[in-house]
Amino acid sequence: MKIRTRRFFRNPMMLLGVLLCFVASLISFSHGVADFNQGTQGYFRGNISFEANQEHSFKTSKVVVKKLNERGGNSITIMATDDSTSESVYVKLYNVDKASTFFIPGNGLHKNTGNIVKDADQYRDLSNFYQASLPNAEGLLNGVGRVNIVKLTDDEIEGEIIIMANNSEGEQAQLSWSKFKARIQ
Repeated sequence: MKIRTRRFFRNPMMLLGVLLCFVASLISFSHGVADFNQGTQGYFRGNISFEANQEHSFKTSKVVVKKLNERGGNSITIMATDDSTSESVYVKLYNVDKASTFFIPGNGLHKNTGNIVKDADQYRDLSNFYQASLPNAEGLLNGVGRVNIVKLTDDEIEGEIIIMANNSEGEQAQLSWSKFKARIQ
């Protein structure tokens, strides 16, 4: 037994192979744990851009979804704040009874809301708030959005969101390629 152990540790290729297998196993395990935690905690990820700035990633596990009975039907509120910035997304949908596609502002009796906040820490600065209901610099009401809910149960929601919104100065922000999954509170 001692002879085999000595040969094993004296052969650098064998030692390197075992070490690489160990590291690969650790990485695989940590990715599995991260995926599991993301699935249980919820997530919101997508791409976001503000006016002339480059599009960048928006990622968070801090997603708050509330379901209320108001204005004669069920409403769903989705709020997410990026983990590394103060950027936030806020969506409120009315008359949500099943998984479906909802448009912002929509053409129902109660208009759906889609907002993007550039810096939630600067809440007194109105130019940080981009709303689908505000006009662009030319005065056009071009703010729109779409929420595609693919799964809706009593305690869980999953879907996709796209928003194009303007701030009080007519500058535009866009949220694209976003997906979310969260527990309903």
